Amino acid sequence: MNTAFDKPRGRVVLVVEDDYVLASDLASNLSEIGVKIVGPAPNVEQALKYIDDSSQIDVAILDINLAGTMVFPVADELSRRNIPFFFATGYSRDVVPPRFADRIFVEKPLDKSAVYDALSDCRRSIEKAAGGQKNLILSMLSRRESEIIRPHLKPVQLIQGEVLEQQFAEITTVSFIETGVVSLVAASLDGRQVEAGLIGREGVTGAGLLEGDWRTPYNLMVQIEGTAQRIDVDSFLRLTHRAPQLRSLSHSFSRALGIQISYTALANGRYSIEQRLARWLLMLLDRTDNPVLHLTHEYMSFMLGVRRSGVTGALHVLEGEKLIRSVRGKVIIVDRAGLILKAHGSYGIPEAEYERLMGFPLNGARSAGKNTVNHAPIFAPPIRGQKGRE
Repeated sequence: MNTAFDKPRGRVVLVVEDDYVLASDLASNLSEIGVKIVGPAPNVEQALKYIDDSSQIDVAILDINLAGTMVFPVADELSRRNIPFFFATGYSRDVVPPRFADRIFVEKPLDKSAVYDALSDCRRSIEKAAGGQKNLILSMLSRRESEIIRPHLKPVQLIQGEVLEQQFAEITTVSFIETGVVSLVAASLDGRQVEAGLIGREGVTGAGLLEGDWRTPYNLMVQIEGTAQRIDVDSFLRLTHRAPQLRSLSHSFSRALGIQISYTALANGRYSIEQRLARWLLMLLDRTDNPVLHLTHEYMSFMLGVRRSGVTGALHVLEGEKLIRSVRGKVIIVDRAGLILKAHGSYGIPEAEYERLMGFPLNGARSAGKNTVNHAPIFAPPIRGQKGRE
């Protein structure tokens, strides 16, 4: 650790520990360096209540076994709200689910300097991810896993109409989308095509690779131009064995994408063109944050699998209801809430399932919950006289 540091005045730490003596000692040590304590919480229920009631929690310290109950529901809720945490425990990493396998572990009996280091590392990891990655999966990786994968990533431009994966061909690269949107296009034997799913900054291409399937049944095509971080398949698969968090998040995204595809089939079969168009525009907005979408009538008709005249009529309906504005080559979202109502239930379930599976919302991990990442001073113990830290 460095000898120079800032005192963490005003920082807030949630302590989840069922041993009263240990919890009291930990709270006392942290209070000495200007940290405000939430808790200690002796069980899962109390910890969840503290999280729900507190307007600010910067970091959480979690014991794994709370009187016979595992702490993982608390870890899941902290992840959903983008609150960093680490485990302070006597258990090994083998007992935690894969999604938490790369979290910081501090072994009991707790050493003050180890706790201070973990608090600092926890904050640095989240801050670094927040400022350095646009793709949500990459942004949620720990510092260690980020450093493992970074040398293998290559920034690329995504050009509208570019085919990233050819139907029935072998997948050769994996792309973590940063900006823009790519479409999974299903094509029949007689050449008919329709969009089956979307991937934006929330996900990664190469669905099926982790199950050993190197071929794709879709054409993966760039719908809205943007950027991505690309890695070759061999490197990606090797890294997933060294980076359990990357593997877990990629696997969870494949599951979320499958759910999205099934609900697209439901929308195509049971909803009107206007309702489907409202859902589709909402899905694009979730992935771009830009209310101005550069889309032609021809392209929309291709993606929705309907005649161009049908798209034109649907746009007129949505515009007449003041939900959008349609100008040449552009659709401007005016009323997102109104579009959700217009979608009439076709939008919402895949988005909620994404958040359940991934632990953060599809439209931006950094906006989750009440907490946001900032660049406040990191945790460090206080300076003692002229001899440095205790």
